[in-house]
Amino acid sequence: LVERDLAAEFEVSRSPVREALRNLDKEGLVEKLPTRGIIVKELTRREVSEIFDIREALEGMASKAAAQRIADGEASNLRQLVEQSRAALDAGDLDAVRESNWGFHDEIIAFSDNHILQQMLTPLMGRLHWILRQVTDFERIEVDHLRLAAAIESGYPDIAAAEAQQHVRTYRAITVEHLFGDVLPAS
Repeated sequence: LVERDLAAEFEVSRSPVREALRNLDKEGLVEKLPTRGIIVKELTRREVSEIFDIREALEGMASKAAAQRIADGEASNLRQLVEQSRAALDAGDLDAVRESNWGFHDEIIAFSDNHILQQMLTPLMGRLHWILRQVTDFERIEVDHLRLAAAIESGYPDIAAAEAQQHVRTYRAITVEHLFGDVLPAS
C-alpha cells in the first residue's frame, strides 16, 4: 500500500491516508515490512484460532455480565437487533445483515458495561469484523442470535455465558472451514 497512490486514488491529502494506515496497523489488518513497506496482512490459521479463543472467553464473560444486568432489572435491545437483521435479510440487503450481525455482538459487549473488556476488544474489532464478514449462513446466524438473546434475557448469567461460548465455537468451525478448508470437530 503506497500512501501517495492511495491519496491520489481517493483524491485526498496524504495525512488522512497516513492516519488510516496507522489505524489499520493498530487493528492488525496491515503490517509494515522493512523492505516492502505496508502490505495487507494475511490472517493465518493460528491468528484466526487465537482471535476465536479470545472472543470465546470475552464474549462469554460479556454475555454473563449482560445477563446479570437483566437479572438486576436492566432492559436490552438484543431482540430488536435480531429483528433488524431479519428485516434486512428479507429485503435482500446483505450488507445490512452483516452490519446487524456486528451490531449484535458489539451490543453484547457494550451492554456488559465492562469498560476494560471493551478496551481489550477494540484492537481486535477490525479483524473480528472482517472474520464475521466471511460468514454467509445468515439463517443460522439469526437462529443462534435469537437463542443467545434469549439466554441473556433469561437473567441467568451461566446459561448466557455457555450459549455465547457455544455460538463462538460454532462460528469458529464455520470460519476455519471457509477460510482454510479445515473441518473442525463439532463441540
